[in-house]
Amino acid sequence: MTTAAPTRTSRTPQDEATPQFPAGIELVGSQMRSTNLERDVEDELHGPYVGAKAVDVLERIANAVSDLRRPRAWSFTGPYGSGKSTLANLIDALLGRDEARRDEAHRILADTSPALAERLATARAERTGTGFLGAVATARREPLVATVTRALDTAARRRWGKRIPKNVVAALAACEDPTTTGPKTKQVMAAIKALTDNQQPLLLIIDEFGKTLEHLAGHNEFSGAENDLFLLQELAEHSAGPNGLPVFLVTLQHLSFMDYASRSSELKIREWAKIQGRFEDVTFVPHHGDSLELLRRRLDHSAVDAAGQDLIRASAQASALAWKNHGLNVLTELASDDFANLYPLHPLTAIAAPILAAQIGQHDRSLSGFLNSGEPNTVRDSLAAHSRPDAERASTVQLPQLYDYFLNSGRTSLLAASNAGRWIEVDARIKEANGLPDADQALLKTIGVLNLIDADGALSATSDMIHLALHDPTDLDDASAFARLEEELADLVRRGFLVHREFSGEYRVWQGTDFDIDARLKEIISHLDDASIVQRLGAHLPSAVVAGRHSQVTGMMRVFLTAVSGPETREIQAPDELKDPADGLLVFHLGPRDQLPTVNSTLPVILGTTTHPDVVLSSATHLIALKELLEDKELDHVARREVTDRAVQAEAELREVIQTAFYPPTQDATWDLWNAGLAPEASPDSSSLPARSLSGLVSLACENVFPHTPHIRNEMLGRHSLTSNAARARSDVLDAMLTRSGEQYLGFDATAGRYGPERAIYSGALAYLGLHRANSTIQAENSPNSLLPYGFSAPGEGHEHAQPVWEALQEALDAATRRTSLDQIIRVLMSPPYGVKAGVWPLLVVTALVIRRHDVALFEEGSYLPRLTPDVVDRILAAPARFDVKYTPVGQGQRASVIKKLLVSLKVEPPRSQALRNPDLLSVARALLERVMVLNNYARKTKRISPDALAVRNALADSQDPDDLLFRALPKALGLAPIEAGTRANAAAATEYADRLTAAADEITGIDRTLREEVVAVLAEEFRLPTTLPELRSTLAARLSGFATVSLNPELRGFVDFALSESLADEDWLDPIVVRLTNKALGDWDDRDAGIFPRLAREMSASLDRVAHLYQDSSEPREQEVNLETRLLTLTDKTGAERRTLIYVPEQSRGQADQLAADVLQQAEQALGPDGARILLAALAQRVADGPAVTATETKEGA
Repeated sequence: MTTAAPTRTSRTPQDEATPQFPAGIELVGSQMRSTNLERDVEDELHGPYVGAKAVDVLERIANAVSDLRRPRAWSFTGPYGSGKSTLANLIDALLGRDEARRDEAHRILADTSPALAERLATARAERTGTGFLGAVATARREPLVATVTRALDTAARRRWGKRIPKNVVAALAACEDPTTTGPKTKQVMAAIKALTDNQQPLLLIIDEFGKTLEHLAGHNEFSGAENDLFLLQELAEHSAGPNGLPVFLVTLQHLSFMDYASRSSELKIREWAKIQGRFEDVTFVPHHGDSLELLRRRLDHSAVDAAGQDLIRASAQASALAWKNHGLNVLTELASDDFANLYPLHPLTAIAAPILAAQIGQHDRSLSGFLNSGEPNTVRDSLAAHSRPDAERASTVQLPQLYDYFLNSGRTSLLAASNAGRWIEVDARIKEANGLPDADQALLKTIGVLNLIDADGALSATSDMIHLALHDPTDLDDASAFARLEEELADLVRRGFLVHREFSGEYRVWQGTDFDIDARLKEIISHLDDASIVQRLGAHLPSAVVAGRHSQVTGMMRVFLTAVSGPETREIQAPDELKDPADGLLVFHLGPRDQLPTVNSTLPVILGTTTHPDVVLSSATHLIALKELLEDKELDHVARREVTDRAVQAEAELREVIQTAFYPPTQDATWDLWNAGLAPEASPDSSSLPARSLSGLVSLACENVFPHTPHIRNEMLGRHSLTSNAARARSDVLDAMLTRSGEQYLGFDATAGRYGPERAIYSGALAYLGLHRANSTIQAENSPNSLLPYGFSAPGEGHEHAQPVWEALQEALDAATRRTSLDQIIRVLMSPPYGVKAGVWPLLVVTALVIRRHDVALFEEGSYLPRLTPDVVDRILAAPARFDVKYTPVGQGQRASVIKKLLVSLKVEPPRSQALRNPDLLSVARALLERVMVLNNYARKTKRISPDALAVRNALADSQDPDDLLFRALPKALGLAPIEAGTRANAAAATEYADRLTAAADEITGIDRTLREEVVAVLAEEFRLPTTLPELRSTLAARLSGFATVSLNPELRGFVDFALSESLADEDWLDPIVVRLTNKALGDWDDRDAGIFPRLAREMSASLDRVAHLYQDSSEPREQEVNLETRLLTLTDKTGAERRTLIYVPEQSRGQADQLAADVLQQAEQALGPDGARILLAALAQRVADGPAVTATETKEGA
């Protein structure tokens, strides 16, 4: 019975009796005072309680003191009254120099854990015989330097009093020197080093550290002068490891570092996260055992007489039985002795009080206040009013009294509680029931408390739980009282003060609404079928399950996505091993074993069945109906609040139902494994997996399916999606693999004690896989006589775990005899049995491409890549599907012979660059392609070359793949068989191929030269000039010099001017001459231009001849004309048409010509008669006038 509830007319006389407590129960102590570290570190400890959390923290402290390799920086996070400062004071006493405090602390700890007390004392004695220096300060809204300096001053004063050593005084004074500008981090670190001289350990405790964090966040002074938060990071870093400073650092705050930085920019939040990462976070949350122990220590039964003790024992035994029968052992295990020590508290009051205290953020202080404060409705008030030496029964303090205490004395705190809205709503509804009898109000208060404290269903306000709460444990067997209670509950439901949730049987304090929730739910459920329930159930399952054990062992984060299937499910969409962050599929099947869905995948599938699918479907139906009801716009705010609460509870119940139905160790669930996809007709590869959890199931599956996964020791990489920091660090490592492969650790030295993420990736992944080692022990990608001390290699001895995946990668590359998408290669690595994660495969692939640069070609969107550069690697990471690889072996067989001969015949020297891929193959291909690349338009298109040259030029023009070019396209062009990778060496065939290819390449290269020679020959013939270009030019200039100053038509004038120009070299002079004749440069010719050029040259020569006689005497002979005479030959045919030809007679040829004329004329007279000389003259004139074309034509016809 409660002390606050008066009689109710409907209760029995026993119910109406006044509470009775055995006399002699005493309350120990008063309200707990809060700890102030700066004040209390030199005071007595006042017997603090050492609970489970304190033992855990002291275990960590002991481990760190005994082993300096352990973390020595801790961050205590928790609300007011959670015991942070009290524990910090105890730690200071246990480690400090004050022997009296130390002995007292040792006794307190030994009462709870003697072994821990002894171990901590031994570790402290080994570290220092006199104790730690205690640097303690309570932070204010001030720069961190000021707080730390004040703590160090405290440490010096507590150690030396007024006789502080001079070096310490000077170091501390430097920290406070107002003339010092800039950050004082160095001065603070110097002061700490002075205090810790000779390895004197220092315990630095900063209480209320949240004020410092608020100050820094508010002033935005991350890199400010004195307010530098990174001083804390420096402290944590310099006090880490066996060689660091002997500093043990503890900060106390109400929120985490990240919470204080929540309003900062994303960049600054990341910086705060880095700083918090240096600390081992200890979260202080209420612990049922600790709270109950606090209550027990405040209650003293030593003055209770024997009769009273018997009553208390009887109540305790009844309490223990009721506790067990109501399933409350899930909250905490309590026996009858525990309930006896907690008397006069009702069992539910004992467990509810700590929960309510935690909600308002006062914890232990609120509990002590409820027992022994001067506020109304305390336990002290009840004992004072109702303790009797002749008590006939042992009454208990029940939930209505607890409710009244917290609502009356703690109202201000309640308004700041995390669920203040629910508190206010319950209180408002109970106040509205002011006209109800006190018994009904007590009933509402009991239900209100249960509503407020129930989080997981164990304390739901069911009729059984309410009956327990409203009766003393010894009165619970009264069946009539239970029946009356149910009538009262039904009456309050009808009157709108309570709502009954039929699915869970729970009652809730209710504001009332006209919306009929239950009727609407039944209507929605009637429209739902099992198929739609199964389809929507997946949203309420865990989205993925992690293979915890397997992930820890291998370093690869294995994740199985989840899915739900039913009897009507035909197929489930499987995750893609390359694109999806999943290693398999975990299926919850709500149907019979002979109606399984199909899963098309190469990834494993774990499928579970249960003997109770109907229970799961029923629970899911209820939840989905509630979710649909929430979308009803007709809901008023009261109904919406109720439906929301029900949905939250239903979701929790569904999780519990699924956990029970599919819990692996139970006989209700069966889990089978298919190694690659799921075919309903196929038997599982493993049946009835023996696991104790879903995570264990996934780990077993991974061990079966991924037996050859490589191991790494870097949690940043072993996952599908990397954080931005991890991706950036991996990118830096990949860059270093291409630019600093010869350096130890790829140049990522752990200098200045900093072990960055790049070095962590190198050591935990690249080196751990055995891919980068010293060249003295391996034959890496460098030549055996390489001067580089380090290089890449295949995994060797000591790295057996990485050998299977490396061999699979090599086999995949060897099999790529045609262009193969890099996606396919990566898929081999990521699929079973290897399962390499997306964060790791770039290290393997880049290493393989570096090592196999001689026989694996790389292409991007069809274009060959001669070098593997950081930019290329970045593009591979972004879109591997855009890249292809191809196996191009040239080191043996006919291919090697061909390459060797082509290197010689083409006069090619392969480069020695380590970055160049396929150097021999590429050098030959480049030598051939460069010959085509420099060709002008005529050389690219002319067909006036040999068939071999024509076919080779076409093959080179179409080439994108060096391997395909040299060993398939060019042999085909020459009519030879392709040279496959396995073709055996044939010296004769190799020589024939090399000789013919070289000849064709030379011919292609000489096309332009041949054309120029042909042009010179045509000019020489048509203008009757010498055949060498220098003589042709000089002779033509001599002949045309007479035209230099005369008036000619534009066409002739242009030609004459270019012919007389002396500003260009002979080769350059030819081009403008050709352009003047053809209006097109030689490089732009086609075969038609080459065919008509002789005619154009002949026409220009004839045009000049026709006008030449007009200007022969127009000027005095020039110097170059002195030895050159001209004659004009005029021929008139039978029609009267005249044809003139200008004949140039060099002086040195005149004598020979005269002699030849005399001989020929004499022969003509002998052959033709007396008029033979004239007949011969006419024939010769005709021939000269017609030019060389006639002679050439007759020659061809005669032939």
